[in-house]
Amino acid sequence: MSDQAHKLTVSLLDYGAGNVRSVRNAILKNGYHLVDITSPEQISTAEVIIFPGVGSFGTAMSILQEKGYVEPLKQYLAANRLFLGICLGMQTLFDSSDESPNTAGLGFLPGHVTKFDTSEHVAVPHIGWNGRILHQKSPVFQYVHDHESVYFVHSYYVPMTEEIMSSGWVLTSTTYGKTEYVSAVQKGNVVAMQFHPEKSGNAGLNIIKGFLQVRQ
Repeated sequence: MSDQAHKLTVSLLDYGAGNVRSVRNAILKNGYHLVDITSPEQISTAEVIIFPGVGSFGTAMSILQEKGYVEPLKQYLAANRLFLGICLGMQTLFDSSDESPNTAGLGFLPGHVTKFDTSEHVAVPHIGWNGRILHQKSPVFQYVHDHESVYFVHSYYVPMTEEIMSSGWVLTSTTYGKTEYVSAVQKGNVVAMQFHPEKSGNAGLNIIKGFLQVRQ
């Protein structure tokens, strides 16, 4: 890895909703410096932000609002700066979610997050390893093979609607039961994943490595 990569500092948006130790370890194992975001001002000066969201959509957005993070985050995303959202961190990029119908998301990507239908005879939440259907090439996946599985834990998902399929920012989709949903997106330097790279073994470490080399 280049000296420049080693000097890059990753800002972790841990808003206190859960254990993000595995995310920290994955960043450090890839040789990057790490700092925690503890104030809104750090968002505007960050080189790269990783947002490993856990918990519920409504709770996450409420905490971001209480901490004064929402507007700086929207400005950061609009400026096409390097960002990785993981699981709920991806879902909050969208307009809204069935999980918290009266709560607005960050609205960076158009779309609504919905819940898996248990009538399809699938277990909810979706927990475990699953594959990815690649829709376009990206540096994010340059160090992994298309057939390598990744680890999911989620009850809600972004459906592959016609509008989303034609958007140009879907990186991968995944099928669970009869449902095909968005499992990774990239719009410029903003990347997000429904799966957990930090829980996906070597493949996940290599996905984080690839992400940290994205520049557009």
